[in-house]
Amino acid sequence: MSTLQSSIPINSSTRLLDKYVLPKVALTVITIASFIGTWLTMSTHGAGTWSQVGIRWLHLISFATLAGGFMWKGLFAHPAQKVAQQPYFAQFTAASFTRFRRLTQIALPIFALTAVYDLLRFIEWGVGWVAEAEIYLLAMIVLAAGVDAYGSRPKNPFAQRNLARFILLLLMLNALVQAGFDVRLAQGGGTWPLLVRWLHLAAFGLWLGGAVWNIFITVPAARDIVSLPVVVAASQQLEHFRVAVRLILPTLIITGFVQAYRYVGFNLNALTASTFGWLILTKLLLIGVLIVVFLTCPMWRACSPISGMCKIDDLYAKEQK
Repeated sequence: MSTLQSSIPINSSTRLLDKYVLPKVALTVITIASFIGTWLTMSTHGAGTWSQVGIRWLHLISFATLAGGFMWKGLFAHPAQKVAQQPYFAQFTAASFTRFRRLTQIALPIFALTAVYDLLRFIEWGVGWVAEAEIYLLAMIVLAAGVDAYGSRPKNPFAQRNLARFILLLLMLNALVQAGFDVRLAQGGGTWPLLVRWLHLAAFGLWLGGAVWNIFITVPAARDIVSLPVVVAASQQLEHFRVAVRLILPTLIITGFVQAYRYVGFNLNALTASTFGWLILTKLLLIGVLIVVFLTCPMWRACSPISGMCKIDDLYAKEQK
């Protein structure tokens, strides 16, 4: 437990932080849906074996872990405005960043190795300049994320945010290149299919990675410093994620429908007449389950992008009493 203690007793914080069953269910559903989506995409490449799908899926999961994590680190973590809260915000943020460094040390090698495997496969299939762009981007991502994960840490944790934003930009460009691979191999190219696929991959990555941070970084870090300023800090960050998901969720769903329409249209018989169609139906069902989970989640901004339990203004009011 941290040596920093709040002067305001928090009787319900730990109880609220423990209620993370639904977010974990949501993360599980996202993960399963992503595997099905990868299977669908790889099938359009003519590469639907378990090993090929599994490696590409690991690449996308590690990409998502990094993308959502650097989004949170670079865009959602902010210093306290009130002087009295600043040490709590700083310690909570430093603890969160330390946990993410450990996670990056696992995700980055997986991302790099699976990217090289996919890159060799794509080069063999003749994707031209797209492969060259991926080589440069991959090198820059590994270098920048490696500095973030293994380099020295500044005393002020918020000084790390600029590098995180740069890495996030590189990862979004990497999503564009990945979309280029998929569109070239499945459809022969095209600007609109590329844009749709890019938005889908980016939305998936930011959502899953944000969910991972929410569950495995925010909650453990907050438990170590159970105090009102930390609840405020975590709640502010989760509110940023909640707002982001309001854009991410519709983007993911709409682009998913657009991609599915190309292959089966709105024909129910086409969906039920093949394994490919059943996979699409299964993924749509999982997305529906995910929406229900987010709508019904009653926790301390634990997972719901639609409705939260507490209001940040109420927390400030309690602190001032």
